[in-house]
Amino acid sequence: MSRKWTPWLLLAPMLVVMGVFLAGLASGILQGFGVIPAFGLDRPTLGYFHEVLADDKLLQSIGLSVYIAVVAACVTILLATLLSFALVSSGKTGGFAYALIKIPMFVPWMVTGLMMINLFSGGGWLARLFHTLGMEALAQAMSKVLYQPNHLGVILAFIWACTPFACFFIITVMGSLRDSLAEAARNLGANTWQSFWYVILPLCLPVIRDTFLIVLLSCFGSYEIPALLGMTTPRALPVEIYYQYNHFDLRHRPYAMALNTVMLILALLLAGISYALLRNNREKGKIHDDGGGGI
Repeated sequence: MSRKWTPWLLLAPMLVVMGVFLAGLASGILQGFGVIPAFGLDRPTLGYFHEVLADDKLLQSIGLSVYIAVVAACVTILLATLLSFALVSSGKTGGFAYALIKIPMFVPWMVTGLMMINLFSGGGWLARLFHTLGMEALAQAMSKVLYQPNHLGVILAFIWACTPFACFFIITVMGSLRDSLAEAARNLGANTWQSFWYVILPLCLPVIRDTFLIVLLSCFGSYEIPALLGMTTPRALPVEIYYQYNHFDLRHRPYAMALNTVMLILALLLAGISYALLRNNREKGKIHDDGGGGI
């Protein structure tokens, strides 16, 4: 009897945590359908979702979050792939350079946002440095990085924070290939670039794709950096949800929860697409056990 219940007892802490999470998730979805008995709302309706999707301002927030996440994720993966290849080629995957690159992984995103303000604001460190050096054009350009319609400051902050994270996964697979298939390709006459483009990169695509998805969803759902570095209007979706959630009228709460549900659906859709592509590649035999695993 004791052995029968031992696995459940060991799983109990995790089940409690998962239960709290799922209960909160279900409560939020129900509130998005307008079911909040404490506020006198007890009839489920799709009206809040209809109003959310018909509101141009909120649609702009969704589009802005998708734009920021896609651009930041694409640039992050490109830089991480090239940086990983440079470190692997130079044999510095375990040295000081790699340790230095990993530092942003341990910096909270709130601190990253504050660092960007200190660096790139009109009165920040870089602007004052360029002014001291007599480079007035560059000093003036610093005021065009943050709080701009293109959200350059937000994207740069995401790139700085996420590139080391992406390198952490890509460099593991790339390092294992460097000593096997890539070496064989060079022995057959391929140069460094050909070895990277035709051998290493194709075999790293699964982990690159998975890492891209993680970075994309992280940037899409982030609140701190867009709140600190983004424009007041239109606001990124997580920031807009926060403002809607803190509306003075508590009956406005279902709008925020409907937005949360929309963001959840978009995230699940992206995850589903990635999983389907990965599974399709595995069925076609494009992913091999040697260096082709995902995260």
